[in-house]
Amino acid sequence: MKRKIAGLALLGAALVFTTGTASGFGKKKSDCSSCGAAVGCQPCVSYAVSYVDQKVTVNEWVPTKEDYKYWENVAVTTKEKVKVKEVAWKDETFKYTVMEPVTTKEKVKVKEVAWKDETFKYTVTEWASAKEKVKVAETKAVTKDVEVVSYSLVPTVTKQKRTVCEWVCVPVTVSCVVPPPAPCGSSGRGGLFGGLCGKKKHNDCAPPCAPCEAPCPQVVTKTVVQRQMVTKEVEVDVTTWQRVEKKEKKPVTTHEIVWIEKEVDVKKPVAVEKTGTRKVAHWVDVEKEVNVTKCVAVEKTGTHKVAHWVDVEKEVNVTKWNKVEKTGTRTVMKCVPTEKVVKVAVYTAVPAPAPAPCPSPCATPCESPCTTVVSGGCGGTRGGLFKRKGGCCN
Repeated sequence: MKRKIAGLALLGAALVFTTGTASGFGKKKSDCSSCGAAVGCQPCVSYAVSYVDQKVTVNEWVPTKEDYKYWENVAVTTKEKVKVKEVAWKDETFKYTVMEPVTTKEKVKVKEVAWKDETFKYTVTEWASAKEKVKVAETKAVTKDVEVVSYSLVPTVTKQKRTVCEWVCVPVTVSCVVPPPAPCGSSGRGGLFGGLCGKKKHNDCAPPCAPCEAPCPQVVTKTVVQRQMVTKEVEVDVTTWQRVEKKEKKPVTTHEIVWIEKEVDVKKPVAVEKTGTRKVAHWVDVEKEVNVTKCVAVEKTGTHKVAHWVDVEKEVNVTKWNKVEKTGTRTVMKCVPTEKVVKVAVYTAVPAPAPAPCPSPCATPCESPCTTVVSGGCGGTRGGLFKRKGGCCN
């Protein structure tokens, strides 16, 4: 807290004593150190800084200890006798019925399979050979003279004129204008800061520089080679084809179908009835003595374990919680006012030294009521981002 108060006091004092001479972004200001005082301005004054002790009261947080009371649960274990239920086992008899198999011999009639021979009739298809007269188709080659027409192509070459295009390089004389050099006082620079070159410095009352005359552009004649397209007629050989018809007789062989009657062997299916014998199965009753198993109910007695509850007295540990009051110590922060001594800056005015003589460009004072400072290489300065150096006219 003490450091914050001292810092704020120093910052306020610095702002009070420095706002009169501060310059903004690119703002002009008077410099009285080189040429004495500005025209129509008061004499320049400087300040000396000294520090004095001053008492201030600040609040500080101080850790302090204090006593407090709290309750705590304490576990107390004691032994007590209690009655509990436990499981005990005892034997118990019971009766039950089971089905047991009993095997006896008995005479029964059963069905058995017997085989016997049996005749039957069936029909089969057999192939029989026979001669028959049938008509058979045969092909026969026949040669005849047939008149045919054929065509042939005969080439004919003739001379014809065609127009073709060619590219020719031709020398051509052209005139070019050479741009003049940059005028007097201009740097020829462009961009964001190009307009700052060649401006007046800080003397708004000084006469401007005489403008230079712009030079005349210069015309230069040059010979260059250009490509130009030229058309001309040439004779070329053109081939044309003419079709010539020709008739002649040629032997042509064709195949004709002729039907002839022939006697051939023919296979025909014939149905034939036959008799056969086969085995046939049938059921026959047969008396047999077999073992027959039957289930008979039999009563039996058994023993099994049965569970039951028994009261038993046991000594067990019992835990109880008792509430006990206790005293403790804790650290807390308290705000305490404290008197401290801090350093405070004090500014004292100091008279300025005698002014120095100005150089010759600045000897002539500005006309009244001009309020700007004397320009030249001594007094005029420009602050901010675009600060410059130099004389009256650049």
